[in-house]
Amino acid sequence: MAYGEKRGWDKKARKWRYRGRYKLPDGTWGSVSKDDNGQPFYTERSARDYAHGLEVDVRRKSFINPRDGRVSVAEWAANWIESIDVGPLSEVEYRRRLKNQILPAWGAVPVGDVFPAAVARWEKELRERISKNYADGVVGVFRTMMDDAVSEGMRRDNPVAARKSGRRGRFVSQRPERKVIATPRQALLVARNALEMRGLNEYAIVLTSAYTGLRIGELAGVHRDQLVLDDDRQGPRIHAIQQSQYVRGKFTQIAPKYDSGRGLILPRFLAELLRELMESRPVESEWVFTAPKGGRMLRGGDWYAETWHPIVRGRAPRGVVRGAGARAGIRPVVGVEGMVPHGLRHSHKVWLDEGGHPRVAVEARMGHVLQGVEGVYSHVTLPMELRIADHLQGLWEDSLRPVLDRREFGPFPEFTSPRRKRSPKNLPQAV
Repeated sequence: MAYGEKRGWDKKARKWRYRGRYKLPDGTWGSVSKDDNGQPFYTERSARDYAHGLEVDVRRKSFINPRDGRVSVAEWAANWIESIDVGPLSEVEYRRRLKNQILPAWGAVPVGDVFPAAVARWEKELRERISKNYADGVVGVFRTMMDDAVSEGMRRDNPVAARKSGRRGRFVSQRPERKVIATPRQALLVARNALEMRGLNEYAIVLTSAYTGLRIGELAGVHRDQLVLDDDRQGPRIHAIQQSQYVRGKFTQIAPKYDSGRGLILPRFLAELLRELMESRPVESEWVFTAPKGGRMLRGGDWYAETWHPIVRGRAPRGVVRGAGARAGIRPVVGVEGMVPHGLRHSHKVWLDEGGHPRVAVEARMGHVLQGVEGVYSHVTLPMELRIADHLQGLWEDSLRPVLDRREFGPFPEFTSPRRKRSPKNLPQAV
């Protein structure tokens, strides 16, 4: 039968502390010195009553040993991350969120001592320090890890449980962040800037992303033999059946996101552009899209800073500086300030929606799966795809018409003296 016993004097609280003793499922005696909120027992009765409740749980076969909750979050995280089955990029991101955000705050805390109020304070501080999307991702990883701790019997409930109706605090809109997207004309202007800066390869990357909706990683993974440009019956196509990513220090080909490998019909102009791109390369060149010097395409921080941002935001002209040659300026494209490469994929979806194409064909082209009855009974047909190709060809031809009634380019940015930046460690240079 459960009982309480005196343990020692709490100098800070100036009270005696007690612990509860109770019978474990195997017949041995267990002890507990804190309640579910992490508070010590300061009376014999409170310790006995809590221990009695644990004995009731033993008889009901719902017992969770408090000792299991003494494992630290860091120890549990090390075991947990090895047990999950996710894609390689997801695992890398999970490890990054654990290392940079979760473990510095919670690593030394026992799993059983993670309380909802403390989690709420941490989450509030996190959202003040980092972006909303990244904070949501970090909290999501912590929530999943604590869910699995509950399943393992390390604690009774999840202190990071999702808050739904009745949550406290100020109203926060659940509308997604608005993405900067481009019209076909703006996509053409961005591509022309890319052509001026990096040549035909970068020009083709921008237009292929805009007119297929493929992700950058999927474009990087397209092999030469995955282009079918001479099929008049089915239409020219690009097959994206893998993506190329930098995972754990090396280039890796993995399945596309959501296993969304697909072959996409191309508008006529894009098929001709890709044929010209292939003819400009040696026959032995394996990849469709490459780094500036012909090697495997890498899209890291340097590419964003040195290529993507200038072709969208512009680049000041420069004379000879410290031995570096002069370079022409790039004027920014008005209306797409702040657009990221993924914005071209969003733009493609908008163009298809504006064209009124069947939803099943649009979602299949984007690599998405329709849910529910519509997904079961709707199917993509060749006439649907051919109409999409004709529609995209029409958008391209319209974008070539000169626009004289408004300014399309902004002024050159002001020139600032360049600073040498050290490349990140362990990151291979694009060649």
